[in-house]
Amino acid sequence: MAHESATAADGDDLRTLVTDVRTRLGDAKPVVVAASAVVGGRPQVVIATNGPARDLGVRAGDLVKVAAQTLGGGGGGKPDLAQGGGQDPAKVADALVAVRDAIEARG
Repeated sequence: MAHESATAADGDDLRTLVTDVRTRLGDAKPVVVAASAVVGGRPQVVIATNGPARDLGVRAGDLVKVAAQTLGGGGGGKPDLAQGGGQDPAKVADALVAVRDAIEARG
């Protein structure tokens, strides 16, 4: 898992990136795609899951809440796609690690 943040023009760029990557990875294995960017000086995170991941109980909405809490904010969404944000761009790597840890904790 890479831990990197970028600057995006808006949240649509980030959603497009995450959904495109999820589509390219397909449904052969469980997939969770999490990406973050700083938009207007504030960190945003978008998470997408594919069908096999959701079948295992991994929900994007739950994971984005974990990330957003780390960023000092909030978020939500659907099981397949969710978005959140916060106040502290310096915590982006920590937020992505928290998402990874939440997935690993599921077993």
